[in-house]
Amino acid sequence: MISEEAKCKIINLFDDLIAGISNSANELTLDSIFVNSKPLTLELFSNNVDEYIYFIVSQRVTKSFSTRLGGVIEKVSAILVESQGGQIVPGKPNPFDLKFFHPDGKQYWIEIKSINAQNSSNLQTITERKKLAEAHDCIFHLCMYNDDNSCAEEYKLNGSQFWKLVGGYEDAGKDMLAMLRGLAVKVSIRDIVNNKVQELVQVYDARLTHA
Repeated sequence: MISEEAKCKIINLFDDLIAGISNSANELTLDSIFVNSKPLTLELFSNNVDEYIYFIVSQRVTKSFSTRLGGVIEKVSAILVESQGGQIVPGKPNPFDLKFFHPDGKQYWIEIKSINAQNSSNLQTITERKKLAEAHDCIFHLCMYNDDNSCAEEYKLNGSQFWKLVGGYEDAGKDMLAMLRGLAVKVSIRDIVNNKVQELVQVYDARLTHA
């Protein structure tokens, strides 16, 4: 079972992640949107700037969430490893996401991804990292925390297998999902996007008026 202390730490991480959705939208300015615009995309929306702003804001929010989620999962993994009596290898794990000593006495060097499809174009890099880990007598795993499809390659772990490794027991994945169920009710992504779009459109219209 996941300890109460570990649960509190994990829930706090996800609360911060959810709060960060709003922060990522608030950081956007009208100037930053147009300075970083891609010419082709901008031309597609040239007759409807409101829609373009909506497109950019919603893209920013979803991309920020996905990026931050990866970092949260790495921290959650470390919490679970330590809660079951394992030990995180000190220092930066580069080029891996996490290095740890498992209670089974073995050292694992793992890379953590959302789904297996993320890695289809990166086979050479994954192969090199697998060889690097094995050269140091460590076990390499490519872990997909958000994908429960089975993989033919033994070094790949799907969601339930990954959570079992870092959590230390068979139902760790099920308990993780149960713990996180409904946390996003604390925030409305629709409201965050719509409110920011409304703000930016008002700024844009004001500039046109005074141009």
